[in-house]
Amino acid sequence: MAQIKRFGFGLQALIVLALSSEQRSSAEMAEEIRCEPTALRKILAQLAEAGIVEVKQGRAGGYQLTRKPGEITLSEIYNALHEEEPLWNQMLDTTGNHLFGKKVNESFQKLMTDIIVQVDHVLGTYTIADLLE
Repeated sequence: MAQIKRFGFGLQALIVLALSSEQRSSAEMAEEIRCEPTALRKILAQLAEAGIVEVKQGRAGGYQLTRKPGEITLSEIYNALHEEEPLWNQMLDTTGNHLFGKKVNESFQKLMTDIIVQVDHVLGTYTIADLLE
């Protein structure tokens, strides 16, 4: 599943959890957000590993947020679900090993670093609570 799709489904799952005072099962959330349950469980496992959600096993188990929605930034979520290199990194594949290509490659790397910093900055200004409004 593409990185941005995982991020979108992860955000939706966290919104569902934020709107509920009770634990929710992955099957319930998957049905509500129209996501493949197996894919959602993988996303939730990554979010649990990052300390964003906690899971209780068993018949009465389920998922819940570890913190208040206003304390969980979108940057934190994006970084927890980030597995692949960003699409813009593919720009480097267009540069060659010749003098011009090496110069352009350096410029592209600076550009990509700036993009990553800006994306992180913007996502850091939003929380799950902001998406509930």
